[in-house]
Order: sequence, then C-alpha cells, then structure tokens
Amino acid sequence: MAENADAPLELLWKEYSLVFRDFDDLTLARWLAQTLGQLEGKVWRFSHPLLGAYRVAAQVAHERQIWHKRLAFPPTAYTESPCCRAPMLPLLTRDVAEAGLICQHCSETLVPFDDIAAAVRDDLGQWASHYTPVHQVAHWDDRQRKGAGDYDRAFEKAAEEAEVLLVQAGQSLAPKLLEFYPAVIWEDQDECLEIRPEDVRP
Repeated sequence: MAENADAPLELLWKEYSLVFRDFDDLTLARWLAQTLGQLEGKVWRFSHPLLGAYRVAAQVAHERQIWHKRLAFPPTAYTESPCCRAPMLPLLTRDVAEAGLICQHCSETLVPFDDIAAAVRDDLGQWASHYTPVHQVAHWDDRQRKGAGDYDRAFEKAAEEAEVLLVQAGQSLAPKLLEFYPAVIWEDQDECLEIRPEDVRP
C-alpha cells in the first residue's frame, strides 16, 4: 500500500528527470560541475529547489556513470567519493548514527558514522540519540499508543520536538561539517511525523 501511495510522486520525479535525460553526456557533466560550484561553501536544505534539480540530474548521471568518463571536472574543493567516485556531497539525516552521511549521487553511505571527524561526530551522535525516540512515536504499536493515553497529543508533541531538532541540525550541526566538506545538505522534513520543510523554521 505504501508503494502505491508513493507511485504518483515517483512518476512525477521521473517526469522531472526527462530534461536531464535529453542532455548528452558532456552537457550533463558540465551542468553538474557548474551547479556544484554554486553549492560550494554553503549548507543547503534538502527541499531547496536547486538541490531537487541537482539530485535528479545526479541520478541520471549515476546511471550513465558520467563521473567515470571525466568529461568535466568539479570545483577543486570536491574530492572523489569512495562509494561511486562522484564529487563528495554529503546529506545529514536523522539516521546519521546508523547510516552515516549519505551520498547525493548514489544514495549509499558516503561517510560511515565512525569515519566522521571526531570533533563533529560526538555532537551528531548526541543529536541522533535525542531524535530517535522522538521519531519513534510515529511508529508506536497499539500497546504503546494505548499506554500514552492521548496518542494524538503525544504525536503532536513529538512533531514539535522534531521540528526543533531539525532546526538544530540545519543551524548548528551541518555548518560544522563545512569544515570538512565543500557543501552540506541537511534533511529538513520528517514524513512519518508529518513535518514538511515549511514547518522547519529557524
């Protein structure tokens, strides 16, 4: 049922990708390299329209192995990803303690949690340990929901706490990662708790 619910959105993103599928390899490589230059030096929301476009283009490029062909070179600040050899562009998510930082090109783990610089890793670990039980409220079973008394209120409270924690990720944690990566993306939504990007305001 969840797959059926996601199908319209997946179809929409496939439609968005058509413009990049029409690019030849050289044009796509140049577009990606130029856009990386625009992203450099900043922390970006996952929901930012430029990031959405880049993500779609990066998926097409990954399918075609564009970065392996060396048709264009990214800005020098971007080193090669160990997962797919694309430029390193990490995504900070609520699952950082388990999944590490995620690659925006292949969606695999770009930097395992234990490999994140110690100066930032401790803060990320503490943040994730606070976020996990808050997020879990959305996945409580019937027994836990009944035990909470007013589950709707517990859900609403968890969503409010998660919004605060997501702001913390974007304002405090992701900027620390800029010391080690040329650009950083942070997840600014939580579908399970019905938090949309517009709900996450500094």
